[in-house]
Amino acid sequence: MAVLLSVSDLRKSFGARLLFENLSVSLSEGDRIGLIGPNGSGKTTLLEILAGNEPSDAGTRALRRQTRLAYVPQDSLFRPNDTVGGVLRAALEDRPIEDEEKTTLVKIMLGRAGFTDPSMEAMALSGGWKKRLAVAAALVSEP
Repeated sequence: MAVLLSVSDLRKSFGARLLFENLSVSLSEGDRIGLIGPNGSGKTTLLEILAGNEPSDAGTRALRRQTRLAYVPQDSLFRPNDTVGGVLRAALEDRPIEDEEKTTLVKIMLGRAGFTDPSMEAMALSGGWKKRLAVAAALVSEP
């Protein structure tokens, strides 16, 4: 299978604390991975580097052309007055598609994720439903 994302010889530290070094990983189409380790060991930092949201101290990151990534952070943060439909719509903001298609994608994702009321405030959701909304927002952009 084709490699979508690879990193090699990554190194990352915070001050004098080394999180990882000489780390190399390749992710191919269809891969499913798990990342396990104690708190503070650099799991989230590694995911942020893989997603391109944070630089490494050393090493290289390569993303296959035409590949779109979505990253769901550990903590799902929404602004006051954000609605479920608005969060999904905002996730499509940068996509170069017509408004009508965006509306259709939002409606489809609302149904797939189990949301029945697009006007519900995101902050009013339980922790599990907030995470579901964050995942839906990542998936609606078709990464």
